[in-house]
Formats: sequence, C-alpha cells, structure tokens
Amino acid sequence: MKNVLPLAASVLLSGATVAAAQTDQAILAMGAYVPADDMRVSEEFYRVLFDRAPVIELPDFVAFNIQGGWFAIASRSKYAPGSMPGSGAVPYLQSSDLGMLQERASAAGAEVPDIIEEPGIHLLKITDPNGQLIEFFSLMGQ
Repeated sequence: MKNVLPLAASVLLSGATVAAAQTDQAILAMGAYVPADDMRVSEEFYRVLFDRAPVIELPDFVAFNIQGGWFAIASRSKYAPGSMPGSGAVPYLQSSDLGMLQERASAAGAEVPDIIEEPGIHLLKITDPNGQLIEFFSLMGQ
C-alpha cells in the first residue's frame, strides 16, 4: 500500500480539507479494500457488481467510488502477503435494492444466495472470486 497511499491521501485530502473545515469531524470518509489474487478477474467482477468503472486503475490497486468512499481491490501478494482468502474484515454496504445486486452478482459469475430476511433488516452475502465475503444490507421500514 506504500505506493498507493500518497496518491490516495492527496486525492482524499484535497476534498477533505474543505469538509473538515465545514464539519469539524475527525473521520471524513470510509474505505475498504479486499485482497485479490487475480486483479483482472477481480476488477471485472466488481465492475459488474457495482455497475461502474473504477476511479483508480493501477496494476496492483483498483478503487471504486461508492457513495463518496472507496471500495478497492489490492494485490494480495503486494499489499497483504500471508493473508488467507476470505479472512479479515467483511465489507458491509447498504443497498436500496438487494434484488438488483443478486442479478449483478449472478452476471458477474458469483453464486447467488437467497436474501436473508430478519426483522428490520435484509441481508445478501456474496463471495467474490477470491473467497472474500461481501455483505449488503437493506433496512426495512426506511
């Protein structure tokens, strides 16, 4: 991540300085990355799942703008050596249409699970080509 951090910091800080002055919050944006073994396959999977092109495309780091934060894929061998596929934190993204995400996940080649319906919340759990679990949720009644 050493090579990407200066680029990421400069992009985030350019807008963050204004936001910090206006909101006086310590945290200005949220981002997450998942380690990938095959960057090309992973990038294509997330292009289809998110239905958009990445905002950063480097050989070992690709980032998508998701509601003002970055969801990125990063080369496991470069940025997370020794990490096990599917281990670590699970990205958890809010959605207004879990059915649409099921269709996109299917089009991207993922197994499409049923939507889990719990009181007040519905969940869709998708596994990416690297074995990484990604969870989407929709709050009911909002």
